[in-house]
Amino acid sequence: MNQQSDYFHYWGKTNRKSDTDNSAYHLLPWHSLDVAACGWQMVMNNHFHAADIFAELGFKRDEAARWFAWILGAHDLGKFARGFQQLFSGVHPLLVPAVSGKAYCARHDSLGYWLWKNYLSPRWQEGLCSAIPVCEQKKKASYALDCWFSIATGHHGKPPETEVKGTQAFTEEDKIAAENWLADLALLVGVDAIPEFFADRDWRDKLKQSSWLLAGLAVLADWLGSNQSYFPQVSDVLPLADYWQKAQIQAQQALQHLPTPSKVQNFDSYQALFPFIEHLTPLQQKALDVDISAPGPQLLVLEDVTGAGKTEAALILAHRLMSAGKSDSLYVGLPTMATSNAMFRRLSLAYRALFTPGSLPSLVLAHGARHMSDDFNHSLWGWENRGQLSYEAGESSASSACNAWFADSRKKSLLAEVGVGTLDQVLMAAMPFKHQSLRLLGLFGKLLILDEVHAYDSYMVRLLEGLLTFHAAQGGSAIILSATLPYSLRNKLLRAFQKGTGGKLPTPTPDAQYPWFSLLTTEALHESFTPTRPEVSREVGVAWLTETQQAVDLIKQAVSLGQCICWIRNTVDEAIEVYRQLKECGTIPEEDLLLFHSRFAFVDRMKVETQALDQFGKESTAAGRRGKVLIATQVIEQSLDIDLDVMISDLAPIDLLIQRAGRLQRHQRGTRIPPVLHILAPTWQTDPESDWLKESIPGTSFVYADHACLWRTQHILREKGGIRMPEDARELVESVYAEWIAAPSALQPASDLAMGKSFSASGIAAQTLLWRDEGYARKASDHPWDDVELATRLSEDTVDLYLTWQDGEPYAEGDAYPWEQSRLSIRPSLWKTLAQKIPHLEGEALEKMRLTIRNPAAQVALLERNKVAEFYSKESGLLDYSKN
Repeated sequence: MNQQSDYFHYWGKTNRKSDTDNSAYHLLPWHSLDVAACGWQMVMNNHFHAADIFAELGFKRDEAARWFAWILGAHDLGKFARGFQQLFSGVHPLLVPAVSGKAYCARHDSLGYWLWKNYLSPRWQEGLCSAIPVCEQKKKASYALDCWFSIATGHHGKPPETEVKGTQAFTEEDKIAAENWLADLALLVGVDAIPEFFADRDWRDKLKQSSWLLAGLAVLADWLGSNQSYFPQVSDVLPLADYWQKAQIQAQQALQHLPTPSKVQNFDSYQALFPFIEHLTPLQQKALDVDISAPGPQLLVLEDVTGAGKTEAALILAHRLMSAGKSDSLYVGLPTMATSNAMFRRLSLAYRALFTPGSLPSLVLAHGARHMSDDFNHSLWGWENRGQLSYEAGESSASSACNAWFADSRKKSLLAEVGVGTLDQVLMAAMPFKHQSLRLLGLFGKLLILDEVHAYDSYMVRLLEGLLTFHAAQGGSAIILSATLPYSLRNKLLRAFQKGTGGKLPTPTPDAQYPWFSLLTTEALHESFTPTRPEVSREVGVAWLTETQQAVDLIKQAVSLGQCICWIRNTVDEAIEVYRQLKECGTIPEEDLLLFHSRFAFVDRMKVETQALDQFGKESTAAGRRGKVLIATQVIEQSLDIDLDVMISDLAPIDLLIQRAGRLQRHQRGTRIPPVLHILAPTWQTDPESDWLKESIPGTSFVYADHACLWRTQHILREKGGIRMPEDARELVESVYAEWIAAPSALQPASDLAMGKSFSASGIAAQTLLWRDEGYARKASDHPWDDVELATRLSEDTVDLYLTWQDGEPYAEGDAYPWEQSRLSIRPSLWKTLAQKIPHLEGEALEKMRLTIRNPAAQVALLERNKVAEFYSKESGLLDYSKN
């Protein structure tokens, strides 16, 4: 190895694009060795399960460390391209000079893969290249090497593009330098031959399946090796062995600053988690007793009523599974940010009991607004990563990406030992999002607890199926919780998980009782009835209203009797309309009226939520509740633990009505009138016309397009006369969703259309899922690897509307994150209407404000100080002028 080799004339990292000082750059061989050393240390010390992942592929640990170091040393082969080298415009006599006719025509990661596939691999197979270690079956082994080079060069979070014009970027001199580098690198790290099993087709299939995890390790190694706190720039030429020894020491230091993995505490008793529980509920006892000794990943589905202790049962199971070695960490995924916040608060009281005393397990909240949660204060990953600037517009350097990642808990949460957040964060692991490989790596060895899975539409359900398949294939276990799970959904989720394990597809019981406990192993599906605890068995009567005035009169009556009451409306505009009507009638004090919907600025929405909990929550007092009125939308279905004396609801699908009824007399408060859910619905018709719903409650007809579903809901509730839980749960849900009740012919077209849209949404979701067996490659998805075009939820586009005072200060001035606190999301159609009628920024003023807000698509509405705006107030939120 000649220390004056041609590859020493190439730079790999720089902080400045023009500087004549030799220290302005870091030589490409040195950066390559920095990353290789991090990979070596990750394997030798089993950081992020690196050694475990290689062991599943048949590597011995030292063999894995050498191989991973060699392939990571090739991660930046694309930087040998003269087109890339010309990005650093300084005049350095020791660096290769610019060459006319060569351009930076593709990202350096894709150029690196092009160099392997189109230059190195053909020459190696023809016996003309010594850069690649020796191999007897080169043709077969080259398929495995294709995968390895995709892993290494795809270290910026996406697989490399395969259709690039590398000849426009590389000179012959560049190619030879890269070839010489790989040859000397192999000698340095001790890779003298390609492992024989690379030529085995079955092994190559396993490599493809593991490539997603290996790609995640490559991303981490590059980020760690790009941290200039540990790997300062060196432009001096040194013997490779000397720098390699130095890089190993620096890599050890970098990895030592990561949080120390916590050791799982052996499970002895549920009281370590929940010392306040004196007697377990039947579901919790089942979680304590069920046999989980079967080998391989397991899926447990817990179906029980609200208040049965599902969360505690899930955590008991989690601790048992972790103690049995089936996982070493967990992530709890929920439907909304509000439910995530609530779960974060609950879990923060118990999670340390999962780990041995003295451990410092990380607990992270993961969703888009987590930084505005006062409870989010447990992150342990706040270490600084200093690095270089971006190479050019649109291409982030590894260091800047690392800074963004470690500050973003939505990704960080999946590497933390305990994460809580929205389901979206784990769904992204099975979709072609940037850094999805890092999310999958975070899920490796992690137990998933997925709550309220009944809340998802067909699009998210299909994504969830894909995630469960991926997770089970990686050996991961999961626990699913629901109060209202249709048979069809239970069947989909069980079969999706088993598809990942490779076991025999299960056939769940169609007419299962309720509550129901399902345990799926690779060997069999075990199902059983589990009684609920008597305290949460309840019967809620159902009464029918056909006119909005009847509902208004009922509210006035409840207030006169000193009761608190809530009306859940299906649209924001209808909720605002009723709130205004009650406010203007004058019979109910304004301070006793509360409106809660999604069209408030974040700062006001949080205040409304707090007020709702104060007035109607578990700890509310009789005096504080007396005569209070809450007008709300679906926002309270899942996120708020509130307790109403009387409830009205617009007609909605049966599972949502069951959820809403769960907020009716939820807690013990002495003697109260029997609970009754009053439902505003059309006059009952056994054979309605197609406009049956639209004429009576038009907002509901728009929100819930399957009118046959609502008709079945009304039918079964009229037949049953109430909601008895748990006795009627299965019949209520299946009568509607399994279509035990035939729909009237006039409603069938709308039902068919809704079903068609549901199938279409599921198909769209399927196209965005990754094909695990294809390996870490662009061809693993029909969908482009473009975050802008991807979504974990299929819904109408939204506009971010920011409220600001006319002097330019944010509406929520004085609060933490004032601009984000001043934001609300609305439909584009609503903004189109509002923009014609309200004061807002335009042109240059808008563009300037967008820079301040750091949102290039923001719209900004103007408010006057000391003057009530006609379009927005903290009591009513944003009004829809098109309704006026």
